[in-house]
Amino acid sequence: MITFKTEAMKKLLIILFVGLFVIRCEENLQEVPESFLTQNNFINDPNYAISTLHSIYATFDRRNSYPLILFMALLENRAEYSDGRGSQVPISIYDKPLDNTNQVRAFNCWNDIYNGINRANNLLDNIDAVTELDPGLKARYIAEAKFLRAYFYSDLVKYWGAVPLRTNVFVDLADLPAPRTPASEIWRFIIDELTQAIPDLPQEIPPTSEVGRANAWAARMLLANAYLNTQDWNNAREQADFVIKNSPYSLVQVNSSEDFLNIYGPEVTTHSEDIWSFQFTGVNGTSLPTFIAPGAVPGFSVAGYRAWLPVSTSILSSWDKDDLRRNFNLYNAQDIAETGVTFSEWALFGKWRDGGAPTAGSNRNNIPVFRLAEAYLIYAEAANEVESGPSALAYERLNTIRRRGYGLPLGTSSEIDVPSGLSANEFRNKVLEERAYEFVLELKRWNDLLRTGTAREAVEATGKTFMDFSLLFPIPFDEINNNPALSESDQNPGY
Repeated sequence: MITFKTEAMKKLLIILFVGLFVIRCEENLQEVPESFLTQNNFINDPNYAISTLHSIYATFDRRNSYPLILFMALLENRAEYSDGRGSQVPISIYDKPLDNTNQVRAFNCWNDIYNGINRANNLLDNIDAVTELDPGLKARYIAEAKFLRAYFYSDLVKYWGAVPLRTNVFVDLADLPAPRTPASEIWRFIIDELTQAIPDLPQEIPPTSEVGRANAWAARMLLANAYLNTQDWNNAREQADFVIKNSPYSLVQVNSSEDFLNIYGPEVTTHSEDIWSFQFTGVNGTSLPTFIAPGAVPGFSVAGYRAWLPVSTSILSSWDKDDLRRNFNLYNAQDIAETGVTFSEWALFGKWRDGGAPTAGSNRNNIPVFRLAEAYLIYAEAANEVESGPSALAYERLNTIRRRGYGLPLGTSSEIDVPSGLSANEFRNKVLEERAYEFVLELKRWNDLLRTGTAREAVEATGKTFMDFSLLFPIPFDEINNNPALSESDQNPGY
């Protein structure tokens, strides 16, 4: 859940849960249309406006399927570098559709995302009724709602393709029909939302009391990501360059693999390259360390069941042993007793670790959505496409992230730099490789494979068989059955 790690936010959290209770109640009273929130009964109270905004953020709740833990499981175990265990095994099989259990998980994620969209629509449709709200705050709340709605739709279009585009709060059964909107139009909607939101979002780093709320830089990063997914290379390059040159963020320097705890560690509230992240505490915790650890491992987790395993034949196998990120992200199973793992060198993911969590599943690690490092890699990738080959600046941006990974001075050439003279295709592959290493278990890899058309190649390189129906998740059957604008022909292939 997006939470705030200071006492200053307690009152807002109380308001948040009151707002959630109201919304949940009204969602459940569908037999009485008068109970839906409309402009006529929207409470004219600035506190109600902020509670409605925070109810949108509350979509990022670990108790839901989205975005943690099961949505993350779907994405990371679909990526070629991770195999799911137990009930998640079918996610990592590409020549058969998802089994019923994992279809339901995908359906639940879809429903959670649309719940967040409906909450955003609720604020946007009704905030004008709050006449006592300060105009500056009103503009910011609208901008945040637009950003969050754009983020929700970006996850839908990436992993389900064409989806219903709903831009008004659901208040009546007459609002139910909504056809699948082509992916290109969904992306255009996302880009328009973000373009409108950026001017009214804060430009500065959020104070500690607001860590986890969106600002203009998070919106610019999402915009750059949208341009990357639509192969609008010039605009992707410009947005990434603007963030690098003008934002108040800076890369965290590391000298040893353990210094990455300054980015991912459980005690970290925020850091200098944290543009936007999902925030968690010991009270409102995530379950990632519990998911990936093999049990009670000192320093890693107080419990665990090893649900995700690195794939030894994937891109991880070529990861340089001198790269500090490798030593931080992967660790030797032989050091952990009775795991039953037979890999001779490494077999477990180590990025998410919280050995001091109060209980299993109450881990305090924040999950980054956008870090400044990604702006560097977006620039390198997009500039290479625009210029039909890597420029000196594209090389430098890529090598800056590589140097940081090796614990070297960021602005000084080194022997680990990507060599000059690469073709556009060779450089593109180097950037995608660097993204894989930089963003292990950060919900990036599967999208990278999808948007670059390299999913089949990456999967088959591990020795698995790939079928194209693995590219998209299934649309919930309830959506198809209950939405008059959809039919069985609208289902994604394979389901």
